[in-house]
Amino acid sequence: MFKKNGLNTVLMGVIILLLVLVLIKDSPKDAVAQQGDGGAFAKHVFGVVGHFDAGRESFYLVDTNQEVVMVYEYNIQGNGLGLITTRSYKYDKLLDQYGRAHFGPEVEKIRKEVEKTGN
Repeated sequence: MFKKNGLNTVLMGVIILLLVLVLIKDSPKDAVAQQGDGGAFAKHVFGVVGHFDAGRESFYLVDTNQEVVMVYEYNIQGNGLGLITTRSYKYDKLLDQYGRAHFGPEVEKIRKEVEKTGN
């Protein structure tokens, strides 16, 4: 009887060790982004958790293939998760600068100064 119990203990230890290894191997590498698209390993989709404010938390989902940013909000008072806004940044990337108020010199001014120095 001792040999049977000893074998069961060893087998149980091996099973636990294998389960731990599987959990470690499949655990996410970071908590910021989980990648995927319907079960596939798509490296072009990632999510970022935003700020928590007044019982609401934002979640940003970015698809770099489709060049789209989607903003979701989770309301902890029971309203659940909802889509707040979405935007394609495909053409935004083509702009040198946008808006009336700039936090620094305009892109064109910097470009002219760099061209003066010959760099």
